[in-house]
Amino acid sequence: MKSPYILLLATVFLGACQMQPDIQQIRDQNRQLSSDLQRAQSDIAQLKDQELRLREEIAELSRVNDVLDVEKMSRIQESSVLRSQVRRFVQSQIDAYKDFMVLGGLLDYVGGELVERSSQEDQPLLLVDLANPIPASGTLTGVGGYFAKPGKFSVKVLRPMDDKLVVIWDSNPLQVYQTGINQLNFPVSVVVEAGDVIAYHFAEGVLVSFDEGTGDTRFQSEAVKLGELLKPGSLSGAKRKRAYSLGVYGLLN
Repeated sequence: MKSPYILLLATVFLGACQMQPDIQQIRDQNRQLSSDLQRAQSDIAQLKDQELRLREEIAELSRVNDVLDVEKMSRIQESSVLRSQVRRFVQSQIDAYKDFMVLGGLLDYVGGELVERSSQEDQPLLLVDLANPIPASGTLTGVGGYFAKPGKFSVKVLRPMDDKLVVIWDSNPLQVYQTGINQLNFPVSVVVEAGDVIAYHFAEGVLVSFDEGTGDTRFQSEAVKLGELLKPGSLSGAKRKRAYSLGVYGLLN
């Protein structure tokens, strides 16, 4: 029979033999983890370096972009100023050219003779001059009339469409300050075609006189707006054959 002391020694010896491989395995795992940690720290350091470089590149790109924005804005402002100066110069030349043509009597005229006439009608009317259609394409620059009194009126261009007339242009109200012959320039020239008809709207009473039997100006009390259709047969005055001292100026082909 074995003694208890011998059994205890055997148990301790067997336990020590079993623990030895476990400790070695733990040591190997620790070395592997240490190696992995070093690689991870190295990767982190590299990533930090890349992040720093990227931040520096972003900062440089932002600086360059700010410079480009400033340069672009400067060019836009310079271009805008230049375009504005060119427009003012061209407009001044156009205005001077118009004034020269008007003063020199060199513009084409379409309308009734600008003379004092015998009859006057004070009620508001739309006058449509069917006796003087535009003879050729071109541009209209203004209007003239022999006015019996000051006031406001507007000019309209009507274009034939089948058996009707459509309003293709309508001026802003034009102010007449004195009686007699007045020539008023349009703020913007209007393009016309051969066959277009001119109409004149007097919202507060007709400012010009007329004769009967020498023209073909039809009339109605209702105004017409841009884009509206007008049928000549529905207008009054076909038998009266009125001629008004009104007409338009322009450059026709």
